Amino acid sequence: RIGQAIDVYSDLILDESVAYDEAASSEEERSSSIRKILSRIVNLNNADTNMIASDGDEDSAIQWAIDSFHLELEALASAFHDQEEELRILQSLMQDQNIRSRSISEEEDRAMESLNALEIDTHTFGEESHLVTKQCSDVMGEIDALSKVQLSSIPFHIDVDWGEGVRTQTVGRYPTINNLRLAYRVNQKAGLGRKEICAAWNQAAQLITFTSGLNPSFSSSNVRIIPLSYPCAKIVFEGQSVHNLGWEALDGEDESPHVPSLSITLLLALLSELSDHIINSSERNGALHASTSPPFPMTTTSIDSVDVMCLGDTDTASWSSVVFCIAVNLRWLSQLVLPSDVRQVII
Repeated sequence: RIGQAIDVYSDLILDESVAYDEAASSEEERSSSIRKILSRIVNLNNADTNMIASDGDEDSAIQWAIDSFHLELEALASAFHDQEEELRILQSLMQDQNIRSRSISEEEDRAMESLNALEIDTHTFGEESHLVTKQCSDVMGEIDALSKVQLSSIPFHIDVDWGEGVRTQTVGRYPTINNLRLAYRVNQKAGLGRKEICAAWNQAAQLITFTSGLNPSFSSSNVRIIPLSYPCAKIVFEGQSVHNLGWEALDGEDESPHVPSLSITLLLALLSELSDHIINSSERNGALHASTSPPFPMTTTSIDSVDVMCLGDTDTASWSSVVFCIAVNLRWLSQLVLPSDVRQVII
């Protein structure tokens, strides 16, 4: 549109220039005619000097011709000034059009530079898109390959049901996790030592940690468990104090014969928070059923209506009952989050 406007203005300027040339030619012809008239008058004056001197009417005619000539000259001068002013206007318009033309050329140059940059960006984006698409394809291929692999799961077999004659009163009856007896204190008569107890509590800690990993939205603000430490699992309370879920020295004779009661209390608190989270999630998802609730109700400080904060370290019977209830609830937890075909090792 701007180019068309420039062409129109250019045509108008050319037309006006032609008109000016024609007007100038006309004025030139008129000037030539006047010069011829003056020349004739001069010739007449030279040839008939006496006649002109005696004849007053001819003088008046000559004077009239001279006055007419002056009037024509004044008209020509005025027309010349008008044409000159119009020419200045046309020149100014032409200058403006030249400025606009240069501005448009600069805009076109910038537009071409932008177009070139856009083409470069488009080419770069195409290459990056190809690389991203290839990476996504590789990732999808890995996901598809991984989906066809069936990894061995961690087995958590917890036994709390005893048949007749399975264990005698001499060896004692203990819940087991992966055939490791879960107990509060050592029992030399039953052959139950610190190594087995630490290993059993370590398995319980692994089960809680594994279940927490299956529930990413779960987070305990006060208690954190470290199951794979040696020789026993660790429980971190409020990010400051660390408690052993067993003994630091497995062969020492001078240490307490029972698992620290505070460690069991903290494990119970973590297990209670985790089970509450699972129950609440099941309610929100509409998957609540009878097996969703643990067999023994528990809070962060009690289980089966037994307040562990009121138990002394020497109350072995009560703590053994607490350990049994924890084992039963751990079995419920393993059966709830791990289907039967996953709880067993499959390859």
